[in-house]
Amino acid sequence: MKKIIPILIFLLINNFSYSQSYLTSEVISKAEFYLKEAVGVELFKYFTLAPHSYYHYKNKKGKSKWREISKGKKTRGTFVDGKNINFVLNHPDFSYPYVRKIVYVELNSDLELIHDLYIDQIPKFLLENKPSNWLTEDQLDQIIKNQNLKKISSPLTKRLNFDSKMKSYYWIVWNTLYEEEYFSDEEILHIDAVTGVVLKHFEERQYFIHCY
Repeated sequence: MKKIIPILIFLLINNFSYSQSYLTSEVISKAEFYLKEAVGVELFKYFTLAPHSYYHYKNKKGKSKWREISKGKKTRGTFVDGKNINFVLNHPDFSYPYVRKIVYVELNSDLELIHDLYIDQIPKFLLENKPSNWLTEDQLDQIIKNQNLKKISSPLTKRLNFDSKMKSYYWIVWNTLYEEEYFSDEEILHIDAVTGVVLKHFEERQYFIHCY
């Protein structure tokens, strides 16, 4: 009997150590702390927790499960990690569609950062808490006009894009020259979003993905 008691105590302690759970508010607060450290107090004010932020846990049977961090007061089962906790940047000077505005804060089982936050896609002027130094819409339109694009009846298409290698933004401008059901011939410009330098000016046939 004396030998059984220490074994039971060991099993209880062992089980407790492997069934770690947290208040969901604690996990969110910890993620917010790391985000604030990375982007600064001022810019942090413009971030909100994304609606689909999940944590990974294991139930009593050891099966992996995922659950939204905003649901429930406490995390379920054994907390494994919070690799899918992310925040969305909603800044009035960065309201462009189609650009990445999400920052992932990946936490391990002890709520420590797994690796540094990827924030390269956030414009420098925002990180430095400075006014925007990007081209205005009027300035961009004037640069496009100066390129003497081929005259086409259809309107131009403009989209902001991020170059992950150069860590800079540029505008892609499409001037559709000819279009059929499966492809279109485009005159394309790449324009630096800060300096206004025309990086590329070329023509290309583009095929529509839905046709394959």
